[in-house]
Amino acid sequence: MLSSFNAALRQAVQRPAWQQNLFIPALALLTAVWIWLEGGRVLDVESLQILWRSVHGPQTLFECLLAPFKASNDAVVALMALFSTLSLWLFCRITRLIGIGPQTTFLLFLLLNFNPEYNDVRLQVSAFQPAMLLWLTGLYLFLAYYRNYLYWAFLAWALTAWLAALFVPAAAFWAGGFPLLFLFWPGCSNWRQRLRERGLFLLAYYALIVCIILIVAPWRETVTAWLPAFFQNLDLKRHDMSFFINANNPVDLNLFEGFLIALLLVAVNAAKIIGPVIVLLIILAVTRRAMNTVLEMRVRLFFAFSLGYFWVLSAFAFMYYDALPSDLYYTPITMLTLWLVSGVVFYALQRVKSGRIPPQRLLILAWLMVAYALASIITFGPSLTYLREAGDWARQQRAGGRVFSNSLTALYYGGGAPFRNSDGFAEMGNAVSHYYDISTGDLYIHIQGRKNPQQPEDFELFDILHTFTNERGDKAYILRPKAE
Repeated sequence: MLSSFNAALRQAVQRPAWQQNLFIPALALLTAVWIWLEGGRVLDVESLQILWRSVHGPQTLFECLLAPFKASNDAVVALMALFSTLSLWLFCRITRLIGIGPQTTFLLFLLLNFNPEYNDVRLQVSAFQPAMLLWLTGLYLFLAYYRNYLYWAFLAWALTAWLAALFVPAAAFWAGGFPLLFLFWPGCSNWRQRLRERGLFLLAYYALIVCIILIVAPWRETVTAWLPAFFQNLDLKRHDMSFFINANNPVDLNLFEGFLIALLLVAVNAAKIIGPVIVLLIILAVTRRAMNTVLEMRVRLFFAFSLGYFWVLSAFAFMYYDALPSDLYYTPITMLTLWLVSGVVFYALQRVKSGRIPPQRLLILAWLMVAYALASIITFGPSLTYLREAGDWARQQRAGGRVFSNSLTALYYGGGAPFRNSDGFAEMGNAVSHYYDISTGDLYIHIQGRKNPQQPEDFELFDILHTFTNERGDKAYILRPKAE
């Protein structure tokens, strides 16, 4: 069995380049389809809110991009699967471009493709999906042409970065701040001459940015209104952190100390998201530096500075938004980390090929890899399919009435706006919500969780039309008010 596994793995990684370029996207797309079907074809609330806005008054470029799909879940998820597949394909193309062999590239792809945290947000309807694709495109163009056309490679990278900012405004910080590293990029001429030439080039680059902001009135107003709010939010978050450390005797933290705490929280969250396997690779790469010899020095420094810059941006985002970024935003950090620890993967691959590892351990390792891959694409939590089914049933049976629900997911599939301040969101007995707006011609989808099986007092005021449940005992009741 072990020999068959080794033969299959060797055949996969030793395919010709054109076959591997087809095999990797096919496996990535197949994984995305599996995740969508395994999850019951139900999207998270944030994705549903974006879909709703894309149909009822799109405001952003990403929502305008989704508008032609008319909130068709399968079509939009297919687009997200395409974005994620192209991102994984570009990840592998960059891996080969920087000198990593095909076998190590395939293993790095498997580590990312079957990362549990990544697969949890892989199909999330988010503007970061096209932004990440543009980020990888710019990275590929820069690394492919910097040797012969350094300035043109930089301009190509800058163009993709600003295009990404059209989808995710935070990408403007990447496009605006990270080019400072361009000053210190190694070259053939004298370092003083390089510094002078590139300094003038970047001066023109930033002058162009400032001129565009000053000319375009909406951008100018946005920047002038955002800067005071940015510093005010940083100060408020610093104050909140003081109470977080000790509520009874709060420590008066300054802004720098608060930023250090934010860096620590982001690092801990990043370690959780990239997973224990990649964290182990990081530890091996740090403790055994001889393994990390695959990348050339300038590329390694480029990735290290990129990783540090993402870390700093995430810390500022945490202090500004008072919440850690979505797990999807950590995907570039995971990719950069995999490139930096590729030497450890290469070293482990050579040990396996040399035959120095006993067959019994290889068999255990093979089964662990299979179990890890399956665990990343199988849904272990309670299924949310019953929410979609309840919403679909209520939308078909409402007969001109309205649909209310205490679940945003069920409310969306029932035809309502998935927002807490919408007219359709109602919690039984809660006067603050729109519960008392329900009339006899309306339907109410009441979600009763298994952890709170006791029904509310007002439950007897409704007739039960239908009940949907999942395998864990969570129930969705389709209710109609009793006629007086």
